[in-house]
Amino acid sequence: MTTHALPPVVDAATWERQLEALRAREKAATRELDAIAAERRRLPMVEMPDYSLEARTAPFGWRTSSKARGN
Repeated sequence: MTTHALPPVVDAATWERQLEALRAREKAATRELDAIAAERRRLPMVEMPDYSLEARTAPFGWRTSSKARGN
């Protein structure tokens, strides 16, 4: 059987200070992850070769599917 250690009991002011410090770290982490995601979206694209899949009715390619969606 495992025993789980509980955090210490502190007064409200100490808890609030620690909560604010944790929130600051969380906000910094969120900003960093947002910056990483934005950089990923700015990566250059790679041109894909045209290809087709064999469907029951006819060959089906990604160019066909994007035209069907209106892209």
